[in-house]
Amino acid sequence: MGSFFGGILSARHRVTLVGRKEHVDAIQRSGLKISGKTSMIARPDAVTRVPHDAEPEIVLVATKAYDTEPAMRSLAPFAKTSLFVTLQNGIDNAEIIGRTAARVVAGTTANGVTFVGPGEVRHAGVGETVLGTWSGVSESELVRLRDVFAEAGVVAQLTSDIRTELWAKLVINASINPIAALAGVPNGRIAKDRRLRSLAEAVTRESAAVAKAAGAVVDADELVARTLLVAKRTATNRPSMLQDLDRHHRTEIDAITGKVVRTADRLKLSVPLNEALYALVRAREAALPGGPAGP
Repeated sequence: MGSFFGGILSARHRVTLVGRKEHVDAIQRSGLKISGKTSMIARPDAVTRVPHDAEPEIVLVATKAYDTEPAMRSLAPFAKTSLFVTLQNGIDNAEIIGRTAARVVAGTTANGVTFVGPGEVRHAGVGETVLGTWSGVSESELVRLRDVFAEAGVVAQLTSDIRTELWAKLVINASINPIAALAGVPNGRIAKDRRLRSLAEAVTRESAAVAKAAGAVVDADELVARTLLVAKRTATNRPSMLQDLDRHHRTEIDAITGKVVRTADRLKLSVPLNEALYALVRAREAALPGGPAGP
């Protein structure tokens, strides 16, 4: 996702991507290829370490949720001067970023992006992007950020209740990512397969009840419709959790389904479907080469 947004923004702005060596080397050699719904060869700067002599106007944090805290240690030199933006999975990233950064925008995006290989990502589905102030950001700064995205071809909506949007995105993620990852199928299969669709709808309703109890202004029926719409719009996308398992990497199950389970436990709500999906994905992680991943 970071490569996708960084790549399209680089058409009009100077962008520096910070990534893994193989990916960075490929971008330095041949540019960043974006295929699918968006087709371009982007030419952002690409490095393996945060350049501390840089003076970025905007810092887009696009790590896995479990890497947000260590990433902020590297980004600390920009904490007082840059606008920090997160479009990551999970709902705790903005809070973690805000412990260091003075100005934070939290957001969600339903764009589907698949990592093809070093130097290439595929824009597999177009989806809604929503932005809102988390801390220290004026309305004019938020509008400016929306306009920067729009100039790059990403239409973003603004919200005054970003916490509700973060919960809504979490519910949708919890209803697609683990099911697709365990079934080994792209998002669209969930909308087409009667059994998978029924499971996703049930998980959505279970998760929506937790979000509502936690204070989010959500409607279960509307979230079911949004979940199926996202699955259809990103039909060819292999979700991030499936990509992680394919590459034998740790998943974001703790930040997604785990957050639902922990919140339900705190609120004394029953979430058997989420608990089952969480246990199954964690078991898949434990079976990966190298043993259990993460706590």
